[in-house]
Amino acid sequence: MPHITGRTEPDIYAAVIELHGIQEPPPFPAFADALATAYIERQDQLRERGRVMPGAEQSLAHLGSRPGIRQSVLTGNTRQVTRIKLETFGLQGYLDLDSGAYGDDNGHRPSLVAVAQARASTRGVEFDRRNTVLIGDSQGDIDTAHLGGAHVIAVAAGGTPMADLSAADVALADLTETSEVERSIQLVTNRTRRGE
Repeated sequence: MPHITGRTEPDIYAAVIELHGIQEPPPFPAFADALATAYIERQDQLRERGRVMPGAEQSLAHLGSRPGIRQSVLTGNTRQVTRIKLETFGLQGYLDLDSGAYGDDNGHRPSLVAVAQARASTRGVEFDRRNTVLIGDSQGDIDTAHLGGAHVIAVAAGGTPMADLSAADVALADLTETSEVERSIQLVTNRTRRGE
């Protein structure tokens, strides 16, 4: 397997094909459908082995109640796999998945920021660098935000040490303090309004 962290599904698929010298691979949509089927078949394993980051559900619930905040996802996973993962852990109800961006939208992760901004902007509020905040847990998430045109809050609870997240606009140990998550979003978006 190639290194997969921080990559989109189409990018990983292309890397696997190249790594194994497959001459006539199935088209990506066929692979994406098979991948979603495999996730459904192994949903119990996903539930047993996976986890929700501490404080994630509480933060989603809190932020979802705040005026002016729209929550969605930006991920290298396909739309189908994303939906399955969120449903497995009971998080889908907090998110506007139609405003999200997924690996099958564009194989280049930073380009997904503009996809999500455009989708979210069809609902009356324009989203751009000033008011878009990604919350992630890796250097890849930080790079995606900075290159794509968004602020980024990094969370060390995902496995990357806090010291390695210093390029984020804000770094948090975890998401357990919902008020701190909200303050961090306000902080980074207010900096832009002030021209910092």
